[in-house]
Amino acid sequence: MPRMGLNRQAVVNAAIQLIEERGYQNFSMRELADSLQIKTASLYNHVESIEALYLEIGHYAISELNQIQLSAITDKKRDEAVQALAASYYGFAKEHPELYKVIMSFPILKDSSLLNAAGNIVNLIIAVLSDYELNLEQKRHLQRVLRSIMHGFISQEDRGCFKHFPVDVSKSFCIAIDCFLYGLHNMEQENMKK
Repeated sequence: MPRMGLNRQAVVNAAIQLIEERGYQNFSMRELADSLQIKTASLYNHVESIEALYLEIGHYAISELNQIQLSAITDKKRDEAVQALAASYYGFAKEHPELYKVIMSFPILKDSSLLNAAGNIVNLIIAVLSDYELNLEQKRHLQRVLRSIMHGFISQEDRGCFKHFPVDVSKSFCIAIDCFLYGLHNMEQENMKK
């Protein structure tokens, strides 16, 4: 019989908290059950499997990231919007590193609903790039480039690869985004000459 007051959402919320505290790689149903003070088997009264739980957590993480980015770009255009979008993405990854790892694990999970939800991240970048004189193919390429810059930077920092020099890492991130914008402006200018 399910414990009183415990439901699917409470289990998902506890899992999110546990992942954020102890790490995505260290998460297990046993640890979740222990944190809820129930038997591991009792979790299956609320979620079908650990994979189903990861889907719920993934949807939550995507939704949080999208809301943060939408708020950041509201009433902003062009470079200001790109910079705000990138800063909010970076901020989310720094504030919620384990949820960010959940999002980055989607290709491994191979779940179409999560991959479709993650498409919102791509669509938001495409929308921001729509303020520039770019064709659709260029926007598609540039969203990949921007995502690669952001994720690559975050991954390198997470692995401790930026400890060689005593310079501000967040400033380096801003420079990376400025370099992206420089290339974008050049592409836009070439388009306008045609």
